[in-house]
Amino acid sequence: MEKFDPIKMAELIKIEDPDSEGGLTLVFNDNIQVKIRVVDGKLVSKVV
Repeated sequence: MEKFDPIKMAELIKIEDPDSEGGLTLVFNDNIQVKIRVVDGKLVSKVV
């Protein structure tokens, strides 16, 4: 799960639920964001 390496041991700053796209966004320090959505019945995540 290398895509989550940037947030290991990072401090969670804010949770946007729902976010502007109807999903969930976790905002960590250094403005690293994890966007979580349901697409075709499956949970999809993206680190930005």
